[in-house]
Amino acid sequence: MNLSHMLQNCLSKKNATEDTKEITVQFDLKDQEKHEIIVVDESGKEMTITIEPIMLSEREDYGRINRLSYQHLFPYGKSTYQVKAATPYMGISYFIDVNVPNNIEESRIIKAYSYDYWIIGGTLNNISLSHTEKTAKFSADVSWLGGLGGANVYVKATLSGNLLTISTRM
Repeated sequence: MNLSHMLQNCLSKKNATEDTKEITVQFDLKDQEKHEIIVVDESGKEMTITIEPIMLSEREDYGRINRLSYQHLFPYGKSTYQVKAATPYMGISYFIDVNVPNNIEESRIIKAYSYDYWIIGGTLNNISLSHTEKTAKFSADVSWLGGLGGANVYVKATLSGNLLTISTRM
């Protein structure tokens, strides 16, 4: 996928508060292609956000999600996506199953599972992965080594029709 096509399909915005910065990126799922965007905030911090459809043959390669399933071509039926966000010092990913009936506005997240993470120079505590029909969220508290403080980090996916919006604070 070329950059101009990706930018047409992705909308990036940043909401800043005094202590934390949330990055929000929107992806159109109807392409059934891997979407990846790199966001650089005003302080120079780089974050890569990726949404990747997982096909049946690929699902079987992931040991943790090996189960009977089927694939379909969007927009109707059930699809699996891997949601990923990474900075140079932390990465978070998880899988979501999305069901889209004939009325695309009734699309919903039916499952969020198999989270994974890595972190350099810190630890994650109070880890949770939850979902509703419209959102899936990985959340954890980070503690930096050397007493450099801590904060809550999250990667949240919000589904509306065929648009998946990823909001993250890392």
